[in-house]
Amino acid sequence: MNAKLKTEARRKIILDGYFNNEPLKDIAAKVGCSLASLKVTASKLGCTRTPKQAAEFRRGFHAQNKNCVITDNL
Repeated sequence: MNAKLKTEARRKIILDGYFNNEPLKDIAAKVGCSLASLKVTASKLGCTRTPKQAAEFRRGFHAQNKNCVITDNL
């Protein structure tokens, strides 16, 4: 019964991490496994990130460009 709880807790951590778009390294550290193991487990649970989804998520965090004037002395 105790092993079942560990499995359920692991699944919850992975699902919550993917849902909250946490970095995979952080999720793996919480679970205590490698990135490869995390990705396999997440795939079995049906929650994976495609490169396109990850890129769309990152687009929301653009650093604002500061207005700079570059002059060339010719």
